Amino acid sequence: MTKPLWGESSNEKELDMTTTAVEQRTDSGIDEGIVERARSLYNLIREEAQQGQEDRQITPHAVEAIDGAHLFNLLVPERLGGPGTNVRTMIEVLIELGKADGAAGWSAALLNACTWFAVTYSDSAQEEIWGSNPNAKACGIFFPGMTRRHELGRGETAEGGYVLSGEYAFASGSAVADWATLGMMVDGRDGKPTMALGLVSKDQWTIKDTWYTVGMRGTGSNTIVVEDVFIPDHAVQTFEDLAEGRYATSHGQDEAISRASFLPVGTVILAAPAIGMAKAALEYSLGKLPNRPVGYTVYTEAKNSPTHQLALAQAASNIDAAHLLLARACNDIDNYAERGEQPSALARGRMRMDTGHAVTLCKEAIDLLMTANGASAFAEGSILARIWSDANTGARHAFATPEIGKEVYGRLLLGADNPLSIQV
Repeated sequence: MTKPLWGESSNEKELDMTTTAVEQRTDSGIDEGIVERARSLYNLIREEAQQGQEDRQITPHAVEAIDGAHLFNLLVPERLGGPGTNVRTMIEVLIELGKADGAAGWSAALLNACTWFAVTYSDSAQEEIWGSNPNAKACGIFFPGMTRRHELGRGETAEGGYVLSGEYAFASGSAVADWATLGMMVDGRDGKPTMALGLVSKDQWTIKDTWYTVGMRGTGSNTIVVEDVFIPDHAVQTFEDLAEGRYATSHGQDEAISRASFLPVGTVILAAPAIGMAKAALEYSLGKLPNRPVGYTVYTEAKNSPTHQLALAQAASNIDAAHLLLARACNDIDNYAERGEQPSALARGRMRMDTGHAVTLCKEAIDLLMTANGASAFAEGSILARIWSDANTGARHAFATPEIGKEVYGRLLLGADNPLSIQV
């Protein structure tokens, strides 16, 4: 079982369902002022969404507004110039941004998570990132393209670090990021190659225009290309150390956000834009459907149609359930960090499971609402069509795949003999 890095764990009973599998914690606190800043941008971001889809990139106007409200670096500590808020607040912000535009919410989600990854690096790396730019942002890709782990390019060993070359596809937020956390192979503690993440500044990469998709077009998730880039040792952390909370930063003892659990933070962000998009689809439907006639039926108003009543009720319940699941996961991440504990593998596995389940609930809710609104909902340029395509594309992210989350969580619940197929 994973041992805590800071303090003693209160979760030593690996299969105690009342403590480890289902945490009973209080809300860790939402900074409503920060959430309101996101909410106030709704009209601007919604108006920019269609242009962003056409440009295949979040528009400069939307970027400027979100960046100006300090919503791309929510988990950066105040000592580095960031808001220094908690994970629960970040998720509520991402939901609000996702309501306005799924692509904007997704871009903000990935930028926030990867920028926080950089907070876990050495103090010298942090100084390079934020010393002259307190508003610095990072994107990130664990694997070059969709390569298998054993084919991950290995950084060539050099004095004091590594020289890296590779192409990193699906780099959401890369057009507005100042840094990137990129997957690479390095020498592990036992001398064997092991996966790591290295920090690379934007002046060391180029962008290959590869992002041509049906959904999430506005994220500009193009390919980062690096060629013979030197990455010093202080800008590298192994994936194993990150996953287990053994961070290079010296601030883990005095900053809760600097000791939050790595993979859970990088996972829960994926459900927030989905919840935002589902909420937007529900609000749209509640505004349009009640007085609309139901074609080829006796119902002159959809509000009196049992079919529509059931669909809207189920969709609303799905969205509520997804929000509650994600809130619990975020509260757990924040509370573990506040107590100076690393969550057990079982707790982390449940967070992975719940993220996939929340995304699925939202996708199903949006499908119900599309059916309730009829074929016109799929008209080119319609808000619902964009929500549907964005939500279905985002739901296919590997970390949101519900089946893998179920497998891992089930293995941990039952104490399976075989090792986990993924890290949590």
